Amino acid sequence: MRPKQYDEDVRDFIQNRRGILLVLSPDQLFIKNLRATLVRHLLIKEDCVRNIAGPDMLQKELKKAASESRNIVFFIEREFNGRPTTDLIQYIKNDFREMFIIVLTNEVAREKLILLHEVGAENFITKPISPDTLIEKIAFTVRPRGQIGELIEAGKQFLELQQFERAVEIGKKVLEIKENSPSGYILLGDAFRGLGKKDQALAAYTQASKSAKLYLEPLKRIALVHKEEGNVQEEQKYLEQLDKLSPLNIERKVSIGANFIKLGQEDKAKTVFDSALKLATKEAMSSISKVSRAIAEQCMQTNPKLSEHYLRQTLEAKANFLDKSDIDTFNRLGITLRRQGRWEDSITEYRKALKISPNDPGLYYNIAMAFTEGKNYQEAYNHLVKAIKINPQIHRTSETVCYNIAAVFHRADKKDLALEYAQYTLKMKPNFTKAMTLLREIQQSQ
Repeated sequence: MRPKQYDEDVRDFIQNRRGILLVLSPDQLFIKNLRATLVRHLLIKEDCVRNIAGPDMLQKELKKAASESRNIVFFIEREFNGRPTTDLIQYIKNDFREMFIIVLTNEVAREKLILLHEVGAENFITKPISPDTLIEKIAFTVRPRGQIGELIEAGKQFLELQQFERAVEIGKKVLEIKENSPSGYILLGDAFRGLGKKDQALAAYTQASKSAKLYLEPLKRIALVHKEEGNVQEEQKYLEQLDKLSPLNIERKVSIGANFIKLGQEDKAKTVFDSALKLATKEAMSSISKVSRAIAEQCMQTNPKLSEHYLRQTLEAKANFLDKSDIDTFNRLGITLRRQGRWEDSITEYRKALKISPNDPGLYYNIAMAFTEGKNYQEAYNHLVKAIKINPQIHRTSETVCYNIAAVFHRADKKDLALEYAQYTLKMKPNFTKAMTLLREIQQSQ
């Protein structure tokens, strides 16, 4: 059970702090669940969720909420219409600094989350999400600021007003309350930098970095100070540290390459520029492949041949950048080929996928199903054994999977195993007619 405080934090945000939840997502199920969570679990009757139809309406909705003096939590998909939203997040965070951003995503690489955090995301939600976890995520994002948080905000306001001496006082007060506070040192560093005291600013930023090893802001500030001082060598050192922590920032890679040019290290510059270009190309190809896959999805049921065409385009678009995220596309291509009776071709595609992800139990299972369609039950059995060895619980995925395993084992003359899986299928779904028939066949053959 979630702590009661989480409920109170979210209620306080909406009811007392004029909070509103804006959502840029085509996922109507998530939006429905968000509304239901607020109504059923938190008993919030106010309709405080606004769905934004598309990026073109975003600025209008944000300005409307701001004009109403609303505090905004903005939910945004990591990708929208097949395109990453990283640049959009960075753009709107610059205009609406007080807004909280929560990125909606499926399982994704850590490096991508680091980049999103770097450009302005406060939190992440991996879908699907339970009501308890959803409330917890919102609560952690909007939790009222304590004394230190309020001081930091006051210090930032003094910085904007260029009252740097006042900001120094606030920064020192934060550090009196919490020794080694990274935010306190950042505030102090920004104030010293505003006063032109670069050495003291660097000392404060360095201390902030020591206090929070994975906190990117101090390193970015240090690099900026050295850039302002024209110290390319030192700037480069910190840019390279940042690149190791957050390797998907293309703009930073270009800056690193440009510095190598200034330092007369053209070979290193070319390597970094090529890396930036490769990363940009990968992002572009990924967007193209998502569109072609979406087309393939529409054709899969009614026109497998056309679906095959677009699934192949999906894979060809990422030919030099294929990774584990493309396994599902290979699986769908294999299924499309099997629907055309081309089970041997489907095995060829599954085996290409195994080179990318050699320990994927789903691939071995699909190869087994293809061999079954070709009536090669021994090979089907061999591949199912590999799938089960990697994931002993694969039969629990669904009653259909469990039934298929039982059927293959029966045809491969593995009666005891076939009986075990057939019985488990009926445990999962007692009225599964095909499983009942298979069980009788197994029992009669023993």
